[in-house]
Amino acid sequence: MAPWCGWMRKCFHAAYYYLDDPQPCQGSQAGLIDWEGPSDVGGEVRCPVPVADFAKHVAQLHADGDIGFSKEYEAIQGEALNDEYPSENSQHPENKGKNRYLNVIAYDHSRVHLRQVPGQKKHLDYINANFIDGYQKPRAFIGTQGPLPGTFDCFWRMIWEQRVAVIVMITNLVERGRRKCDMYWPKDGTETYGIVQVRLVKEDVMATYTVRTLHIKHLKMKKKKQSQQEKIVYQYHYTNWPDHGTPDHPLPVINFVKKSTTANPPDGGPIVVHCSAGVGRTGTFIVLDAMLKQIEAKGTLNVFGFLRYIRAQRNYLVQTEEQYIFIHDALVEAIDSGETNIKADAIGGLVNHLDYIDGQYKLIISYQPKEINLTSSLKPVNAIKNRSSLVPLEGSRVHLTPKPGVEGSDYINATWLHGFRRLRDFIVTQHPLIETFKDFWQMVWDHNAQTVVLLSSVDNMSFLQFWPNESEPIESDYYRIRLVSETSEGDYIVRSFVIQSIQDDYELNVKMFENPAWPDMNNTRSIFDFVLRVHERCSEYRNGPIVVVDRYGGFQACQFCCISSLAMQLEYDRTANIYTYAKLYHNRRPGIWTSYDDIRQIYRILSYMPPDLGLLRCTELRTEFDDAAMMTATPDLYSKICSNGSINNQLTGGGGAGGGGGGTPDTMGNGTTTHGNAPTMQPPSGATTNNMANAQPVHMTMGGGPPPAGVQGVGVAATATTLQNGGTVIVKMNGEDNDELSVVVATGNHHLNLDHNQS
Repeated sequence: MAPWCGWMRKCFHAAYYYLDDPQPCQGSQAGLIDWEGPSDVGGEVRCPVPVADFAKHVAQLHADGDIGFSKEYEAIQGEALNDEYPSENSQHPENKGKNRYLNVIAYDHSRVHLRQVPGQKKHLDYINANFIDGYQKPRAFIGTQGPLPGTFDCFWRMIWEQRVAVIVMITNLVERGRRKCDMYWPKDGTETYGIVQVRLVKEDVMATYTVRTLHIKHLKMKKKKQSQQEKIVYQYHYTNWPDHGTPDHPLPVINFVKKSTTANPPDGGPIVVHCSAGVGRTGTFIVLDAMLKQIEAKGTLNVFGFLRYIRAQRNYLVQTEEQYIFIHDALVEAIDSGETNIKADAIGGLVNHLDYIDGQYKLIISYQPKEINLTSSLKPVNAIKNRSSLVPLEGSRVHLTPKPGVEGSDYINATWLHGFRRLRDFIVTQHPLIETFKDFWQMVWDHNAQTVVLLSSVDNMSFLQFWPNESEPIESDYYRIRLVSETSEGDYIVRSFVIQSIQDDYELNVKMFENPAWPDMNNTRSIFDFVLRVHERCSEYRNGPIVVVDRYGGFQACQFCCISSLAMQLEYDRTANIYTYAKLYHNRRPGIWTSYDDIRQIYRILSYMPPDLGLLRCTELRTEFDDAAMMTATPDLYSKICSNGSINNQLTGGGGAGGGGGGTPDTMGNGTTTHGNAPTMQPPSGATTNNMANAQPVHMTMGGGPPPAGVQGVGVAATATTLQNGGTVIVKMNGEDNDELSVVVATGNHHLNLDHNQS
């Protein structure tokens, strides 16, 4: 070999491995197309909509079964089919394995080019990622798929080379038992991905998203550039996008978009946005950000025009009509509510802005539930269990373990509410009736609730004592409750209980904080002291929710939850989003706020909050694996299915043909149990669940959804298998990627549906 060849190779190695300060890759596409003007599609002109007219415009699109949305989305889809952009690099045989889904590819003209590694072929500069423009900012984003284990190195090279400071992740690692993304960051400590070392510095877990602070280091940087070989990257991970469809309310998503995009510094590179395929939720996020910026800059919106435009940069952005509708509804909410995150030093000044608070109150209570949302609450068998018109909605009610053959036995007038840290931080309920006090303790037992806050007072008429005395324990078929101690701590009483299982050795320690004087507006410090005392207790046992009781499960209980959550937010980032908490609580339990004074009082209380209350110190930050701790001590039917993919262990997932993971289930993302990409249903011999006695093994292996990279296959639309006793198991695949699993088990006279909310 000629000497100059070795010299050239040495120079090439130096040029790559000893990079100076990384610079964004420049491409051929220049300037922005004027998508903000009128759009002519098939002879029909669509113009930008003024902010003042946008709500009316969206209402018109919703008319007649969303026909307007269907027409617009079909026009975008049809145009995308007619536009053929080459993607030869994605189709190269050596790159196909880098694509998570065979049909989601990266256009050549907008794809991100990785710098070449010494000795690699030209096509190996490939990663399934595209530059996407933002509002009046070319290449504001990089849209990409959820990294695969084989592309971790490429992903982190891209982060380094493009000067990325913010990563937005809008998927959980596993959803509905199917792998959506692989964990490309260290669970703790440090991991090395090729030439980039990544260390997890900090993890802040909120109810709907997690912020991870990651320290990254280039391992081949010149010594003289040591100061430039390290940087901080923030990962904003939205964890509450449902497995199927769109979020039930846009406010948390809007807040997340604002928080994550403003975290990008002025000199930062593109924001990397990914979901699983990097098209559906990714596109939704990018469109929302662009429209929020267009509102601020011009007072108009052009969702249709902008989506048409960016679809030429990455395929399938905003993957479903449902996502397209969600964008519009979210923007209506954003326009109506305005900026709702208030700085700590501004809260006091708003207390006397009555018009402002009254306007917020009217928006907060605008949602009115439909009768279908009250199905269980309004059943005659359950109506007698309700003290008032304050009842739980179907999607947010707390379930009790049902008693076989007893109608309504799973019902209690109680509602799940989210807090600052967790989606199911609180259970709000009414003061138990004499007919329901055992149901109350069943709920505490079922959901492993070790803290009860009682804000109602006891009388000898309607609001009776519902806990045991020291000499008189309470017993049920499953447990025994006894009072251990009772002490007075100033304005409130603290009681300690032990709930003992009759069937085994399990015990649940419960503390009740009784404070019927809440809130004492003459001593606001006592309000925060009480909140702190409750959460100090929770720091000892943080497995279950806090049960908050007032007379009707209304204003006082929800006010306590609001103050607790907002006080934590104030400690975390010196802001408070009173409007969001109040509205989301109303949407889960309508009727809790009865006048604007209820909202005003929350402002007033928070304006007196001590600067360093210490709530955050007594609330441990969960990792993304800790939601499994929310499983109940005695799981109800829904929990049994979710906890291990089985019904009384009779249906089990595992490995098998079709790429299933096999082995022991693991918990990822939001506590989802995984069994590989292709669940294998195996009702075992001698099963006793749901009249499946004497059933012989029936093995069912489902493919479904986009096949793994490099594997050709067709998703299974529906499969039925007959059990030995004449029952049937029907499995259907559905969902955005045809990767969602629905199971119906029919055995004799028993039918069990495991839909996307339960399985």
